[in-house]
Amino acid sequence: MKEGKKTFSWLGIIGILLLLTVVSWMTIETGIEVSSHADFCGTCHTMEPMVKSYHDSVHGGNNPRGVMAACTDCHVSHENVFTHFVGKAQSGTHDVWVTLTKNEADLDWQAKRADHNEYVYDSGCLTCHRNLEEATADKEFHDTYFEGKTGSECVDCHAEVGHDNLNKYLLETKYKYGFEK
Repeated sequence: MKEGKKTFSWLGIIGILLLLTVVSWMTIETGIEVSSHADFCGTCHTMEPMVKSYHDSVHGGNNPRGVMAACTDCHVSHENVFTHFVGKAQSGTHDVWVTLTKNEADLDWQAKRADHNEYVYDSGCLTCHRNLEEATADKEFHDTYFEGKTGSECVDCHAEVGHDNLNKYLLETKYKYGFEK
């Protein structure tokens, strides 16, 4: 009789651990998904112009099919799962820190735009545009890139691709919140 209780106890512990693992995984996965999109990123009004310009762009759903890329599709590395999650954590932590500790009037978004290679990743572009090399091969559009003959990254040639009309929205936000210097 004691052996049956011991087995039942072990099965109960294993079942509880399995349930906790599944619930934890679902919670983490949901958190990652929710925090990857513009609705989440736009909760800080610092990001308001970026979210508005994103919605104007092809990647923000302004296309015939309404297909949207998530913010993290472009702004977090996709080289491997580890760098993706570490990058997402670093980026999110940095953004929250800046929102809580910096004066928004002192943020120079135009200077940050000039450093776009620091926060837009080719691995993200190529994750969605997997067939780009093959699709453009006979047109010679991206040959120098795929042959490694250029130091340019995707965003160097496609600077406005994810945020159409960003200058307009940056100016609107600047005056809306009184960020004139």
